[in-house]
Amino acid sequence: MWRSSWRAAASAAYRGGARYRLNRNADGTTRRLVPGSPSAAYAVAVTGVAVAAVINYSQQEEVTLLEARPGQSSTLSRNFIADAVEKAFPAVVNIAVDSGYFASNGSGFIIAKEGLIVTNAHVVARCNRYSKIQVTFADGRNYPAVIHSADTLSDIALLQIKSEEVKEWPMISIGSSSELRAGEWVCALGSPFSLQNSVSAGIISAVARHSSELGYPQKGGEYIQTDAAINAGNSGGPLINLDGEVIGINTMKVDGSVGISFAIPADTAVQVIEQLRKHKKVVRPYIGMQMINFNTRELQEIGRMFPDVKEGVIVKSVTPGSPAHKGGLLPGDVIVSFDGKKVHSTKDILTTVGYTIGRHIPVHVKRRGEKNLVKLKVTTEPLPPPIQQVRG
Repeated sequence: MWRSSWRAAASAAYRGGARYRLNRNADGTTRRLVPGSPSAAYAVAVTGVAVAAVINYSQQEEVTLLEARPGQSSTLSRNFIADAVEKAFPAVVNIAVDSGYFASNGSGFIIAKEGLIVTNAHVVARCNRYSKIQVTFADGRNYPAVIHSADTLSDIALLQIKSEEVKEWPMISIGSSSELRAGEWVCALGSPFSLQNSVSAGIISAVARHSSELGYPQKGGEYIQTDAAINAGNSGGPLINLDGEVIGINTMKVDGSVGISFAIPADTAVQVIEQLRKHKKVVRPYIGMQMINFNTRELQEIGRMFPDVKEGVIVKSVTPGSPAHKGGLLPGDVIVSFDGKKVHSTKDILTTVGYTIGRHIPVHVKRRGEKNLVKLKVTTEPLPPPIQQVRG
């Protein structure tokens, strides 16, 4: 009876988000102290298959009641990690690459019933025309695969399973990463060190870690930081939420660290995947300038020059011959409006440009205290050399 009581209490406390202390009155009934009481405490530790709780109360008597907040469940599945994993695992594969002189291992997941697999481009980056790619499912089935397309800048590749036996493959759902919050539970699935069907669980440590913070300024993207273990062989596998949806692609970890790993956000990945599926390449907009946010430390001195401008971005440099150069932008310009929208950070500009090519964009800038209007025509950036196609 005691076991069921503290499990129920832990579940309700977890869902309600408040801290309670339960005492037994003289007549044998229970009473609940208000949330936030100094003496009210609970601790929840999740191992992936169980929830344990410790509840402090004044007398060592059995407690059988804990009220949840209105409209919220008073129970929590003891296997909520396993439940999420069970939904996703059928579509997760181990990827083995054999080039004769070189072998590598990674992970991936199926996004289309015709057997299209998403993985990291670096998993297949050293493939040549003699390389063989084998994908293995959780149930042990294995099939040959070939590279469909790859984009080295985003580190995303698509593989195609080659089989006459199976016409429809299990798929995994892709969720949205736009509303993720630090502290949310996530699971990393894959084959670390070739140990297939492995699961690690953790939380989101940060939702938008810029590539420049990780030592990759040329990538220009953002990553999800998590403390879920991601090791060699996890690359390309899914980072899932508790609904079993992909919210990121496991990509890298900090060498020598414990609990510092990174994943490509699902929303970013979807944009790349759509282009790879349609065109087998990614065409990106190109403006040709480096920007820094107005509120960073290095801009404090510049901020004194523009006391009337409280937000925006500074043009740090302009590439000769680029759209920014042809449009008349100069280093030191403060961009306050881009395509008719107020600019708060560089992210606003990158979001507006998106993946649309050929647009003429009006840009309002502050230059020497005066407001100027320039116009940019978005072009395409030079593409990196493609990864070579391989035989099945």
